[in-house]
Amino acid sequence: MSAKRVVIVGGGGAGDAAAFALRKQGFDGEVAILSADSDRPYDRPYLSKEFLRGEVELKKVFLHSEDEYSKEKIELRLQQRVVGGSLADRTLSLQGGGDVSFDVLVIATGGTPRRLPDAPSSANVMTLRSLRDSQALRDALRRCSRLLLVGAGFIGAEVGASARHLGKQVLMVEAAAVPLGRALGDEVGEVYASIHRSRGVDVRTGTTVKEWQVERGRVRGVTLSDGRLEEVDLVLVAIGIEPNLDLPRALDLRIEGTGVRVDEGLLAADGVYCAGDIALHPHPVLEEAIRVEHWEVAKHHGRGIATSIATGHAPVTRLPYFWSDQYDVSLEYRGHASGNDRAVWRGDKKGLRFSVFYLRGGVIKAVLSMNDQKVNETGGKLIEGRVRVGEKTLADVSVDLSELLPTAG
Repeated sequence: MSAKRVVIVGGGGAGDAAAFALRKQGFDGEVAILSADSDRPYDRPYLSKEFLRGEVELKKVFLHSEDEYSKEKIELRLQQRVVGGSLADRTLSLQGGGDVSFDVLVIATGGTPRRLPDAPSSANVMTLRSLRDSQALRDALRRCSRLLLVGAGFIGAEVGASARHLGKQVLMVEAAAVPLGRALGDEVGEVYASIHRSRGVDVRTGTTVKEWQVERGRVRGVTLSDGRLEEVDLVLVAIGIEPNLDLPRALDLRIEGTGVRVDEGLLAADGVYCAGDIALHPHPVLEEAIRVEHWEVAKHHGRGIATSIATGHAPVTRLPYFWSDQYDVSLEYRGHASGNDRAVWRGDKKGLRFSVFYLRGGVIKAVLSMNDQKVNETGGKLIEGRVRVGEKTLADVSVDLSELLPTAG
C-alpha cells in the first residue's frame, strides 16, 4: 500500500476498529485518530445497559487501554473537532486552528441525538450518546423517582428496562401508534410494548408532550397530548440521531438524503472512506443501498475499510447485524428490511421465543429473533446464500432450516 499516513476522523466503533485492524492487517504507516470526544473510544452498547445500571466498572467500558494505542503506534488525539479541509491538498482543518495532513482519510463521525425543539434547557432533560451522557444519566437516575422517556426506540427501551431494574417508575411516551413499527412492523412493535407494560412501564403510544412544567430550572411535570398532567423528575429524549455530515459536506463528498454515497467497499472519493452511521452503502448481498445506525455495523465497516487500505480495495459484504437486551429478552436482527415488508412468523410468540422473516418479492431481506439465536444465525445464512424459501416452510418449526442452506462446493 502506497499510503504513508491514514487519518481517521471519529473515535467511535468504526474509527477505533479501523485503526486496530490496520495494524492487524500489517499496515506499517502512520495511523491517527482525531476524536471530538473527551474520552478514548468506548463500547457504546454498555451505556444504556450494564454501565448505566452500575454493573460494570468504567475501565471495562473502554475498548482499549491507553497503553494499547501506544503499543500499536496509533496516535489518539482527543477533543479534536475537524471542521473542514481540502481533498486536493490532503489536509484537514481543526476547530481553533491547525491542519492535519493525510494520504488516506476515514470519516466515521457518527451522529448527534435529535432534540425536541420545544424542550426546555433543563439539567434534568437529557439525551444519551456519549460516555459522559451515560455517567450523568446514571447519577440522575439514582436520585430520581419517575423517569419520562420520550421515544420508544431501542435506546429509550433499553434505558427504560435499566431504570425498571433499578426500581424506578418509568413513563414511556411514543408519538407513533406502535413502538418500532416502521422498522420492525406493528405486530413486533406490539410485542415490545407488551413486554415493557408487563414489567411495569407506563407505555403511552400515539402520544406526545404538549407542555413542560418547569420550576426553578427543572422539569417537574409534563402535559401530554391526551390532556393528562404527569409528574416526572427526569427526562430522557430518545428520538434518534442526525448523521454528522458537516465534514463530508465541507469536503464536497456526494450526499444523498441523510448519508454519504459510497461504493461497495465504502469508498466515497479517491483515498476517502466513510463508515458507520453516515455511510450510504450499496450492499452487494442485499442488492440495495442502505444506511444503518448500529454499533456492530460500524465496527465491521471499520474493519472492512482497514482491509481495503492494507491489502487492496474490496467490497464489504457482511450483513447488517444488531442486538438488544431488555429484561430477560434478547433480540437479534440480521439483514435489512422495513416494517412494510411481508412478515412470516416462526415459533412461540406468546412465550417470547420466535423469529420473524421479512420478505420482499419472495426474497428474505432480514430476520428478527427473540430468544431464538440459532434460527437467527441460520436466517442470516439463508439471506447470504440468496436462498428462496416458501412462507409455509419458514413458518413450520418442524423444518430444520439449516438443511436448506447451500452446500459447499
